[in-house]
Amino acid sequence: MKLTLNHKKLAQALSYTSKSVSQKPNIPILSNVKLESSEDSLKLMATNLDMGIKMWIPCSIDESGSTTVNAKYISDYVSVTNSSSEEITIEQKDNNLNLSTDTSKASFTTIPAEEFPALPTLGVKPMFQINAHEFVTAMDKTIFACSTDLSAGRIQQSGVLFELQASNSEIDFIGLDGFRLSKRKCSVSNVDSEITKEEIIVPARYLLELSRILSDFPEVEKLEVYLSESGSQIIFKIDQIEFSIRLLEGPYPDYKRIMPDDHSFEFEVDKKELESAIKITNTFARGNLGNKTLFDFDVENNSIKLQSAVAEVGEGETNIEVSNASGESDLKTAYTLRYLQDIVNHVEGEKIIFETKGPLAASVFKDSNDPNYVHLVMPMRRE
Repeated sequence: MKLTLNHKKLAQALSYTSKSVSQKPNIPILSNVKLESSEDSLKLMATNLDMGIKMWIPCSIDESGSTTVNAKYISDYVSVTNSSSEEITIEQKDNNLNLSTDTSKASFTTIPAEEFPALPTLGVKPMFQINAHEFVTAMDKTIFACSTDLSAGRIQQSGVLFELQASNSEIDFIGLDGFRLSKRKCSVSNVDSEITKEEIIVPARYLLELSRILSDFPEVEKLEVYLSESGSQIIFKIDQIEFSIRLLEGPYPDYKRIMPDDHSFEFEVDKKELESAIKITNTFARGNLGNKTLFDFDVENNSIKLQSAVAEVGEGETNIEVSNASGESDLKTAYTLRYLQDIVNHVEGEKIIFETKGPLAASVFKDSNDPNYVHLVMPMRRE
């Protein structure tokens, strides 16, 4: 193998593929990135068996070939080297891979490409297509609500549920952890009507890596989503990148049974004012088990009060005016303050809409700028 390619593009590709490499693999080959040249491109591949990435870079090829090298070391080397010509040459000789620019060179020990595990291939047609920017927004508004508990019986909650509604070309993305839930609806196109997989649960931590990559390509609008032939992996494709993730096995929690169908209390609150009140209340709430904060809604005076106290230290409270308030009586409940802060951090509009049936019922928070987004939080008992 001998080829020449753009130095900056190689550095970027290695930074992405390195994210899929196992940190402490049982098999040495999983520490490596596979390089495969053919026609007019270099294909880079890396995997930890649960997440994989393929990326193609245009190059000038003198001799085709394939091999694998340690992903961390080659990525670190390429990222810190400079090339006034903006090009880097890669050449394989025996068991070594040599990299050189006009000012530096390095040699890496290789492992034969035949030992590298196969990554899933795309099907004949995508499961659906979605706007890449919409997908990144949906992930931002759902991943934070997913659980980080990977224990048996709860690992499904560490994933985002993809609930495809082929009949009306929509998809719901759901994330939950047993105490809160985020749900974002998006439009999709080119839906494969033959897809029969009912539950698609995708690990949130790998979707986060995908979102970071997509954010680096603002010019890309179309994201194609495939299922592997075995149905065990999902593959995302944009231009010259394929990102695969092994799915979690179900069942996913029956979230629909906690989704409220109506409400008895409602108001709108300015996001910035709520954020300021949360910061003030956090002075004491951070000292409480579960960041417990009392939350009082005064219907007559159109206000809410956040209050928290720490035994033998003190207490604090702050009041905020609200608008469009309605309710049969005052509402006295309590929440984990960190959950309220997370809501503020992921709402884009200037107003947050609050709805609930009662002090112990699931409380709904909506974004005034995003009718397709809803967030639920379970309250805490005040006693």
